[in-house]
Amino acid sequence: MERIFFLGAAFFAAMGGFAAESSATNGVAYLGTVTVEGTALSTYRAETVNGGTYTDTPPEKLPVVVDTLTEDFIEEHNPTDLHDLLRYVPGVETGGKSLLIRQPGTFSIRGFGGTEPAFDGVLPIGRGAGLFMDPFLMERVEIVKGPLGALGGGQGASQNAAGAGGAVNLYLKSATTAKDETNLEGHLSVGRHTRRERGGLDVNQTFLDGKGAVRVLATADCYTPAYIEEGSQKGARPRESFAVAPSFVFEPGEAVRFGLKTLFQYTDQPSYIGVPVWRGRPAGGYGWHESSCRRGDRSAYQGFLVNPWLDWQVTDAWLLKFGAAMLVSSWAQTTREPYAATRGDEFDHFCETGLWFPVHNTGDGRYTTTQFSESSSLSRNYNTFVRSIYTKEMGWGATNALVNQADFNYREAGGGFGTPTARYGTLFQDSVSWRGLSLLGGVRYDHFEQQAYTAGTGTRYRHQTADAVSPRAGVAVQPLDWVVLFGNYSQTRTPTLGYRNADGSSPDSPWIAEQYEAGVRVSPAERLWLTVSAYRIEQENVPTADTATGFYTYDGRSRSRGAEVSLTGDIAENWTVLALYAFTQYKDCTVPPGQKGRDFARYPAHAFSLNTSYRIAKGPLADIVLGAGYRFRSMSYATLRGKFQDENLRFDPSHLVDIRVAVPLAKFGGPEDWTLTLGVRNLLGETYFESARHFYECLAGEARTFEIGVRARF
Repeated sequence: MERIFFLGAAFFAAMGGFAAESSATNGVAYLGTVTVEGTALSTYRAETVNGGTYTDTPPEKLPVVVDTLTEDFIEEHNPTDLHDLLRYVPGVETGGKSLLIRQPGTFSIRGFGGTEPAFDGVLPIGRGAGLFMDPFLMERVEIVKGPLGALGGGQGASQNAAGAGGAVNLYLKSATTAKDETNLEGHLSVGRHTRRERGGLDVNQTFLDGKGAVRVLATADCYTPAYIEEGSQKGARPRESFAVAPSFVFEPGEAVRFGLKTLFQYTDQPSYIGVPVWRGRPAGGYGWHESSCRRGDRSAYQGFLVNPWLDWQVTDAWLLKFGAAMLVSSWAQTTREPYAATRGDEFDHFCETGLWFPVHNTGDGRYTTTQFSESSSLSRNYNTFVRSIYTKEMGWGATNALVNQADFNYREAGGGFGTPTARYGTLFQDSVSWRGLSLLGGVRYDHFEQQAYTAGTGTRYRHQTADAVSPRAGVAVQPLDWVVLFGNYSQTRTPTLGYRNADGSSPDSPWIAEQYEAGVRVSPAERLWLTVSAYRIEQENVPTADTATGFYTYDGRSRSRGAEVSLTGDIAENWTVLALYAFTQYKDCTVPPGQKGRDFARYPAHAFSLNTSYRIAKGPLADIVLGAGYRFRSMSYATLRGKFQDENLRFDPSHLVDIRVAVPLAKFGGPEDWTLTLGVRNLLGETYFESARHFYECLAGEARTFEIGVRARF
């Protein structure tokens, strides 16, 4: 008890005392459920994670940090898309939901943007897909912290040198020979001028005496957001989305497994770019739940994935994994952006008053916007890889795990959003464990080729090639069963292909991101881990937009340092928790010292998320599961292209409270394995902005919403 009390006190002290320079992170959550007597209790902690090393390893033993959102967590929180899900992770910023940018559907981690999600940490999900991807399809989502070029290569290399803050890895639910099972669920959510109906089906069926299995996932939802019930978009058609993901697995013998994963998703929704912000509130004549778009403006998305794979256990120590994938995604958008002057007298007037000049403030719902915009993009990704994992028991109780991988990725994106780029990569990674000591080292070599492309009169990309080498190292020391000390160094190098300066060329110097991190993990209870870590990330040679010329310069330099704390697992047999805190301090090193915009809260300096579930064990309410959540974000500034603009263009702090309850219907004479769920999101009715692209494209958060749902298992 003394140890539990001491470590609990240390956790809350760390949460409040975050001394400016520190930083921490976590390795968290798990897929599935822990079965106890009575109703199953949701599980928030991962037993193993894959995204940090390409090997299934308990997160507490890694020298790097991996946060995980489990299948249970996703099911309970019922997010609309990947953006909604990742807002539960402090230190991850989702940005605006605009398709009219170079990097739609990407995320910021630890103060750095551009992270594009990938399936299994290998295949990018497709340009813009992060805006639409349905989390119901996911077994889990892993957020690997820090530059990861030494494992997966520089992300998004056809358009941007991204991934300085980390990676978002998606793992699709797929067929399993473990059991036959059918799961059904349905949800209804109602709030101020908003309504959402959602249903899901998950069927897994084995065949040939358990040697094979087929699984079919299907989900559909209809969503009426508040912004189509007020203002200029009133009366627009709701969001309609459906997805189906069939898969199969076959195991002809003990040594070989192969299968196929597929996914098709379609979404058609009213466009929403956002509204201007001024002193924490909507500006320029807009209300909280209004939009600059018009009634007929739509955004449509289609995505199709085919992923065959094969695992061959050559010997007891040697595993070969083969994979190939094709992902085609397309989107089309018609929209109008909010009117915005970004310099000059009118911009200064807006910063002082929150209003544009009178000609742009009619005040009767017919808000002036910029010109009509119509855009589309077709993105194709092709990927193949072969991975060798050789694990050998050595002398003196040591274990060696050697991972080698060769892979190829080809991507092209139309609509002016990218030129065809091929990447050939080779990975060498070795980890050695001896007693309580684990050492990790790795290096990756990538060769890039970009095809010729013409953009505008006299501006050309010629056929370009480039090479990059990204190293990393890490150490974890476990002096006691309940204590782990860890540290890591990582560097990612990526060519800045896809950007151009005034003469139409791209620079020779690669974009570089470099991280140093150290931390400690302690276990106050058998299935509970507290993680505290501090990090520092620097990046240089960053393509920086020159708004005066419309081209890019390559002297961008920035730094992020911070602290992260996590507590995840089971506090007791009937009580599980996922608590995350992030302190982020960002510095734009291209701004001279002493000038505004060098040190500013580009992202919230402090962010905290607490989610917990408790299963009542005794009494008349036994087996009922109670859940609660709290999210906090401190003040931050709205920007233009990531640059500070004015102190009045800011987001105020926000406090969100959620509650939920799960009631087994069998308790009241209903069928077994049926559960009624009730909940309220944003219980206090907080008005806030959840994300933004530019200061004039800010997305208001969801109002108070009441939910009811039913889950059934057969």
